[in-house]
Amino acid sequence: MYTQSTLCRVFCLEGLLLDRCNTYDDRIDLFVRSPRTHARCPRCAESTDKVHRRAQRSIKHVVCDGKVACLKLTVRNFACRPCHHIFRESIPGIDRRRTSCHFRQSLVPKIKDRSFRSVAAEHGVSASSLIRSVTDVAGEVGVVWPGAPFALGIDEHSFAGRDLAITLTNLTHRRVLAILPDDRKVTLAHFLETMPIQAKNRITALCIDMNQGYASAVREHLPRVPVVIDKFHVIQYCNVHLEQLRRLYTTSRYPLPRKLLERNREDLGREDCRRLEAMFRAYPMIGEMWRLKEWFRALYRLNDRATARKRYDAVLGGLAAETRPRWRAVHGMMERWRVPILNYFDHRITNAYTEGVHTRIKLLKRISYGFRNKQNYIAKMTLAFLPLATLLDHLHSSPSLT
Repeated sequence: MYTQSTLCRVFCLEGLLLDRCNTYDDRIDLFVRSPRTHARCPRCAESTDKVHRRAQRSIKHVVCDGKVACLKLTVRNFACRPCHHIFRESIPGIDRRRTSCHFRQSLVPKIKDRSFRSVAAEHGVSASSLIRSVTDVAGEVGVVWPGAPFALGIDEHSFAGRDLAITLTNLTHRRVLAILPDDRKVTLAHFLETMPIQAKNRITALCIDMNQGYASAVREHLPRVPVVIDKFHVIQYCNVHLEQLRRLYTTSRYPLPRKLLERNREDLGREDCRRLEAMFRAYPMIGEMWRLKEWFRALYRLNDRATARKRYDAVLGGLAAETRPRWRAVHGMMERWRVPILNYFDHRITNAYTEGVHTRIKLLKRISYGFRNKQNYIAKMTLAFLPLATLLDHLHSSPSLT
């Protein structure tokens, strides 16, 4: 037979008196009350022991062995003797809701990879209550800055259509730091400006795509941090031009295969090479752009910056004499981002982890059937990528009934 103190520890009833415990097939009823004999009046701050009335509330508190343990809590209304004000006693972790703070916090880890509605239906609570709990926890945890040097990744993803949000990641330790509500320069600049000085000093490099707004915000608030352009975005830039040229020259009678142009040189078979050579003879500009893409891929396989800089400057000088608009645009890109592109050979970082985060975000959005409120969306995604140990440490340190 368990003692009362043991039951209080098992059911997290610190700060309450347990009168009796009834067990049923589908639930556990815990009849509890506050041990305090006096309460302080919120109006005049005087202590009183005069009880005006008693009532019993049923509050879901904890899940134990597949059963929901409900508090049958006896609450008292006190009457203040000096000012005659009637008020209800305050119990930590208990408010006007039909679930305790401990119960709501115990459901938060289950929402990491499930929808609000499914968790709420399983435990008999409302989805809006879970959303409020997740928003509160995400706000309390905040940004978990690493204590060691790290590389910062910045990239955007779609919240809905062209409504974008910025993802900031720790590329070294593979952690999501924050999700910003939009992709504006001022939003990113404000985040970088409010970063702790210790975190700024620990950033070894920063990886972004070819976004002038991001680069400007970084130069303004992190002037000493080297910027690296993600190599996948550089190659994607060439693929975008390839696709534009393919659409320009393709016809319904003679379609040009898109997948063939996107394939890497080492993945081509003998028949693929023959088809490409025929295409390049008919459309020389497509061949030139494809060779530029493969040149960039070969450039990123070099081992030192000096050799990469020589080859890069040689191609940049050759493009300087180009008069064709498309190649002038390519020359402008290479000239504008020359130093950030070459910084890759010093730091060897990419936003591959950030893109993987975006893939998982898309999966979580489908599981949750989409989001309307962006703040709820940010709280859910921040929670989904929060390390479980960090989340549990925060929940255990939060006040429940203590």
